[in-house]
Amino acid sequence: MALPSQIERSAEMSRPVMTRGTKRASVNATWYWVGAVALVVAAGAIYGIYRWMPGSQGGPAAASAAMPKPDEKVAATPKELAKEVKNNSKTDAKIEPKPAPLVTIEQGGNKTPVTNLPNTLGQALTPETPGGATNKAADPGVKPAPVDVNTPDLKPRPADQPAAATPGGTTPPTLTATGSTQNVRSQMEAGDRAMAANKLVEARLAYSRAMANSECSKSDQEVLRSKLTAINEDLVFSSKVTPGDPLTEQYTVAAGDALEKIRKKRDLTTEWMLIQRVNKMPNAHSLKVGQKLKLVRGPFHAVVHKADFRLDLFAGSPDDTENWIYIRSFKVGLGEGNGTPLGTYSIKSKQQNPPWTNPRTGEKFGADDPKNPIGEFWLGWQGLGDAAVHTGFGLHGTVDPASIGQQKSMGCVRMLPDDIALVYEMMGNKVSLVKVVP
Repeated sequence: MALPSQIERSAEMSRPVMTRGTKRASVNATWYWVGAVALVVAAGAIYGIYRWMPGSQGGPAAASAAMPKPDEKVAATPKELAKEVKNNSKTDAKIEPKPAPLVTIEQGGNKTPVTNLPNTLGQALTPETPGGATNKAADPGVKPAPVDVNTPDLKPRPADQPAAATPGGTTPPTLTATGSTQNVRSQMEAGDRAMAANKLVEARLAYSRAMANSECSKSDQEVLRSKLTAINEDLVFSSKVTPGDPLTEQYTVAAGDALEKIRKKRDLTTEWMLIQRVNKMPNAHSLKVGQKLKLVRGPFHAVVHKADFRLDLFAGSPDDTENWIYIRSFKVGLGEGNGTPLGTYSIKSKQQNPPWTNPRTGEKFGADDPKNPIGEFWLGWQGLGDAAVHTGFGLHGTVDPASIGQQKSMGCVRMLPDDIALVYEMMGNKVSLVKVVP
C-alpha cells in the first residue's frame, strides 16, 4: 500500500513538464520563416533591377520580344518561387530552374526560333537556321572560312585550303607532269614565247626540235603536232609569204610564164600543182604579168609510224634528218599481216592516174578504172641500205577508205584520196625520203 507521500509524487510526475528545449525549437521555426520571406523579397528586387536596367537584354527594349504567347510556358514568378521555397523547405529538395521562354525573332518576314535565350548579360544569341543547323558564325570560338572575292558567287573556300600564289608571291606555279625532260620542256616554252610574240617561224623551229628530241613524251608529241599543224596552215598552205621562212618565197609572174615553167625556173622540188593550191588559183592558166605568187620550195619527206598508222610529213635536207621541220600528219593503211617493211626509201618514180596489175592474180586495172585499188596517185620506193631488198612498195591512194587505219594492203602504204594528192605535190622524185619505223 503506497504511502501518501508516494501517491502525491506519482501524480506530480504524470503532469506535462515544459522543458527549455521545446521553447528553443519554436524560436528557430520563427526565424526560418523570416529568412524565407527575406529570400523571396531579395529575389524580387534582383529580378526588378534586371528587368529595368538600361541597355540590358531584359530591359524595356526587350520587353515586347520577351512577351510570352498564350501557349508558351513562362518562367517562375517571385510568388511561385516563394511557394517552391516553402514546399522544398520541408524536404530539403533542390530547386531546379525552369527552362527559359522560347523567343521568336522576326527578320524580313521570316521567323527564326532562338533555342538558348541568354541568361547572362552580353551572351550572344545562337539562332538555328531553317535546316536546323546552328549558325557557327555566332560562336566566338569558331573562325569563319575566308571568302575568295575573285569567284563570281563569292563562295567561301575551306579554311584549310591554301590560297593561290599571287603574281608577286613566292609560291612557284605547279607544272603539269608530261613525262618529258626539262630540256624538252624548255624547248616547248621557247616555242610558246615565240608564238605569243607572233614569231611563227621561230616557234615552228623550237616546237620541231622539241618533238624530235628522244626525251619527248608521246603526250607532248601529240600536243606539238597539233600546234605545228596550225602554224603550217599559215606558213605553208596559205597564200601569205612570211619573211624569214626558208621554205617559201615570193615570185613575180613574167610574160610567158606558166606554173611548170616557174617550178623549173626556181628549181623547186615540189609539183606545179602545189603553186596553184597555195595561191588559191581557180585554174593553172589564170596567170597575169606582175602577179605575186607564193612558192613552196621543199624538199619534203615522210616518216611512217606503223604502230600508230600515221605518216608525218617533214621539210629539210635529206642529209640532215635531225633538223627536219614538222609540217603535218596523215592517217594511213598498211600491209596485211604486218607486211609493210621497215627501212629507209627514196622516191624513185611518180605517176598520176596509173594503171595497175595485181601481182597475185594477174588482174589488170586501167588508168581510168574506178575500181583501181591504188587510186589516182603512185609514189614508188627505192630501198636504201638494208631496205634495198624490198621492191614493189610505195605510197598510193585507195578506193576503200575503210582500210585506212588497218592492215589490208599488199604491203604498200595507203592514203585517202585528198591526202595522197597533197603528198604527191610536195614530195620530189629522187630527192624525197620515206622512213618506215615500228
